[in-house]
Amino acid sequence: MPFLGGLSNQEAGGLPRSLSVSALQSAFQEPYQGETPQLLINVLNEYWRSGACAPPERPHNWSISVIQSSGMGKSRIVEEAALSIFTIPINIREELGDGVKTYPPPDEKFRDYFREHRIKSDLRLQAEYAIILGLLFTKAAALLRESVFKHKTGAALARQWSNYLNEGRTETKVGTNRKEFLDSVVDRAMEIQSGLGAREAQQELDLHKAEMKESCRTFVGAISSNDRRTEEVKSVVYFDEAHQLTEPPLEMQSEARHYSPYHNLGKVLSELAEFPVFFIFLSTSSHLQEFAPSRASHPSVHMSQGLRLFPPFTELPFDIFEDKVFQSLKRQNKKCSLENMGQTDVMVGFGRGLWYVHHKNWVEMGGLPVIAFARDKLTAQEDEARVFHTVIAALGVRIGVTFDRTTQVSRTMESELVESHMRVIYAIPEHCEFMHAGSPSEPILAEAAAWHLNDPFDGGGIEQQGPEILARACEKRLLVEGERGELCGRLLVTIAHDIALKRQLSLSKAIAEHPFDPYFHRPVHVLGFLQALFTDNIFRDVILGAHSVTANTDVPTLGMAFAKSYIFFSHFALAEDSQMLSAPNLAVALLRGMALQAKDNQKSIDAVIPVHMGPPDASISPKSTSAVNLKFNNRQETTSSCHVSRQITVPNEGMPVISIIFELGAEKVQEDGLVTVNGATDCETHSSAWDDHHYEIVAYGCSAKTFRAVLPAVEPHYQSILAAQTIVQGFPPAANEQRLRALQNLKPFFNGDRESAEWSMLLVE
Repeated sequence: MPFLGGLSNQEAGGLPRSLSVSALQSAFQEPYQGETPQLLINVLNEYWRSGACAPPERPHNWSISVIQSSGMGKSRIVEEAALSIFTIPINIREELGDGVKTYPPPDEKFRDYFREHRIKSDLRLQAEYAIILGLLFTKAAALLRESVFKHKTGAALARQWSNYLNEGRTETKVGTNRKEFLDSVVDRAMEIQSGLGAREAQQELDLHKAEMKESCRTFVGAISSNDRRTEEVKSVVYFDEAHQLTEPPLEMQSEARHYSPYHNLGKVLSELAEFPVFFIFLSTSSHLQEFAPSRASHPSVHMSQGLRLFPPFTELPFDIFEDKVFQSLKRQNKKCSLENMGQTDVMVGFGRGLWYVHHKNWVEMGGLPVIAFARDKLTAQEDEARVFHTVIAALGVRIGVTFDRTTQVSRTMESELVESHMRVIYAIPEHCEFMHAGSPSEPILAEAAAWHLNDPFDGGGIEQQGPEILARACEKRLLVEGERGELCGRLLVTIAHDIALKRQLSLSKAIAEHPFDPYFHRPVHVLGFLQALFTDNIFRDVILGAHSVTANTDVPTLGMAFAKSYIFFSHFALAEDSQMLSAPNLAVALLRGMALQAKDNQKSIDAVIPVHMGPPDASISPKSTSAVNLKFNNRQETTSSCHVSRQITVPNEGMPVISIIFELGAEKVQEDGLVTVNGATDCETHSSAWDDHHYEIVAYGCSAKTFRAVLPAVEPHYQSILAAQTIVQGFPPAANEQRLRALQNLKPFFNGDRESAEWSMLLVE
């Protein structure tokens, strides 16, 4: 049985039946937090105002995708926006099987209208879409002429219309007025559609496009009597769960069919460019070639004319319940201590709003606890066909994984992680060639990822699974080449963190006694962490008795200085600047239970683990915050020394600080051993009062001889991760000297010694 339990009866992207869809419905009924709906409306208005231009600023059509990971509130945002701008909502979610319910419920007849498209020609589909859109506008305009809506404009009309459509809505059915409205449109469209074929296909399409445009003109007039070009969008039509529109046509239809339903619908929408009506497509699917194609890859010939495509909207709300959890702590007179910050009630306030809403409903109604729910979302309900995707997603949540945007295979992988494994899109550039995505700090998701990576029933723990999966990802050329050392280092310290926890509190005992509580998101003694990182003899003989850089006799050893201190991190997050690595902000990191990964080219430090100098029940404060600074080098030659400037993180000279320099690419086989402690002679160029309480440790290699966190069986995986294999190293093992010389003669590179020896006789001194 999967650790923490699985959900065989949970729908994709929805809620487990054990909790009921009423939980998600209640989320829609709570007061909205944040200003994202208005931001979306503002973006649409900006695009509309810029649209009366010549190419390339003139748009192909007035449509935009809202693409983001599950649980980020896509449907909730457009529903909230519908209270401010006149909106026609359409949900075309596919059927998910007997007994499986979702929320919001789909518009079944409208969904069915867009099915069975694969044997139809492009012209036929475009005619069908023009028909139903024309009828949609006509029916909406007719309803607006009824007395109940007369004399209402703007936001007042939008709110009244939204309430009208939602009247009678239940957990499983759309509102009665909405159903009657949309069903009547589909019924009439099917009648008209049955008569298609009486004329030549292009003639029929032209006829229905003309009718659609006239219907849209009437519809816009019913919303606003202003005939002049308006400065604002007047209406929105959105398609929720729109990914089924991206299904490709059958190959056998290649002569008459080239486009997906989405692109055929886009061609029809291009006929409505004169009207202030925007079309929005919502989906977790992040396949850019469909929902956000670049101009060069767009299937429409109109793109060659330089018409503009709008990049997807991805800026969905995050941390929206953060204030609520801290207000709750204050009401209960609870301190912001490590112990309290590791409670589920607090953790759910960070990240996407789904965690807070789910936990609130679990407390009130029972069902599946939020950590188990998060694991099911992360693992796509334990899909056995997606094991690799699941583990690389879990590692991404915990240690941060950057995909190589230059390769199609890595772009595809990242899209799939967004679609099914909770990876978040940060932004998609206007050229839409790739996306910026990652795993922001979400303690609940990090806890779920840690459970999955340490599942005793599957995979052998993170110390086994972590290096195996990263090595495979490197072999597949999925990850950025230049970050392997940092990636390997973050994995090592995360493994040490988990080992220390399992020593501190038995995993099986925790499951038995506290099955719903966080396990990995809790304080870990600094010395316990170091003991789990290094081998026993290194910890005992080198680490515990380590002196500070200046070896000041008045300064205690490392073991004494950190005897009552704790780390508290379940995951890494990216720091944008060095200011984020300073003590005040390290205290902020302790609130979330995160370590910090320094941005590229950060001087001296690659990552920082915040340290709380005091008991876990004491309040977190910058004054009591120290650091374990981490520097990761992947170099074979270590002739030049490397040092860490401790003042970057902790400017208080009297506060003890640890810096660990990982020389991962080299094993130092000398008398001073695999792990050394830098002293004043090693650091004479920078040693000062800053280093009186600075303990600088240098560890060589990446093997079980140095690190307890490295299992002997997985050492080859670490070497694979770290290796930047040369041409010669990758040459067949059976190659003899003659073959190697033949390879060198191909001049893949020039060797200074060899060239000097060969040409020195010909060169005049």
